[in-house]
Amino acid sequence: MNIKHLSAFLTVAESRSFTQAARILGLAQPTVTARIKSLEQMLDTPLLDRTAEGARLTAAGRRLHRYALRIVQLSELAQESVSAPADSAPALVMGAAECITAYRLLPLIEYLHRRHRTLDLSLRTLDGDAVSLVRGEQVDCAFFIGTRTAADDVSHVVLRRERLSLVAHPAHPLAGVRIRSTADLARHTLACAQRESSYQRGFEAELAGAGASPADVLSLGSVDAVKRSVGEGVGMALLPAVTVVAELRRGQLRRIDWQPSFEVFSQCVWRRSLDGDSVFLTVLDAARQVLAEQDSDDLLLQPAA
Repeated sequence: MNIKHLSAFLTVAESRSFTQAARILGLAQPTVTARIKSLEQMLDTPLLDRTAEGARLTAAGRRLHRYALRIVQLSELAQESVSAPADSAPALVMGAAECITAYRLLPLIEYLHRRHRTLDLSLRTLDGDAVSLVRGEQVDCAFFIGTRTAADDVSHVVLRRERLSLVAHPAHPLAGVRIRSTADLARHTLACAQRESSYQRGFEAELAGAGASPADVLSLGSVDAVKRSVGEGVGMALLPAVTVVAELRRGQLRRIDWQPSFEVFSQCVWRRSLDGDSVFLTVLDAARQVLAEQDSDDLLLQPAA
C-alpha cells in the first residue's frame, strides 16, 4: 500500500473532512480525494462516506484504520532510523498499557529522567496484544497488566501480582449484595477498555462457563472512559484495583463482592536480542525497583466496599 495514500486516509478519518485534511497535509483537496480513491480502488471497497456531518468511516474503513495506523507508524520509525547518524544507537521503544503507565510506571519515568538523562527512550501506548507487538517489532519491550503470558519467542518477566476489582455505580443492583456464584452476574452490562485484554477475556470466559451471559459488552478504549461510564451507572467493569482506588474512596464507585479465579500480574516482555542490551537492562532494573517499592502500598488497594 502507498504510505501517502494511507496517510491521507488517516488524516481524513481523524478530521472527518477532506478540506481540513488537505490543509493539514499541505495539499490541494483534489489530491487528497484522488489518494483516497486510489486506495479504495486498490482494495475494491469504499472506505469513507461523505455525510452532512462530514466524512465518516465505512465498516471496511474502520477495519483498515488500525492497520493503517501501524503501517504509517512503522514507516515513520524506519525513516527516523535510516536518517539517524550511522554511529548512533537506535532509541529503545517502550510500549506500555494505559493503566500501567498511569498507575504504576510514572515513578519509573521520573526516575529515568532524573538519573539517566542520556538514555534514548521512546514511550508508546500499547494498542494491542503486548506479545504480538513485540514479536512484530512495533515496540522493543512492553509493560502490561494481564494473566501470566507464555511465549517461546520473546523474553518475559513478572514484576508483581495485581488485584482486580469488579466495580459499579453505588446504586447498581449488585452493589452491596452478597454474590453467591458467578451466575449472579448474568444479564448485566459490562464495560471494558479493550476486549482483547487478557483479564477481560478471562472475565468473559468465566461468565460464559457459569451461563452468565452479559446483557451487552461496551468496549470504550480507555480505563478512564470505563470509570466515567460506570460511575454514571452504565454497567459494571473488572479493572486492576490500582486504577480505582480514588473513585472507591470518594464513593463514586463501589466494589461488587466477586473475584475471578485467575490471577493477573504487572509484566514485561521484550525482544530476545535485548537480553544483554545495557539500555534495556537499566530500564528493567529500574522498573523492578519502582514496582517493588509499591508493594508497601497494597493496603490502598483494599478500600471499604
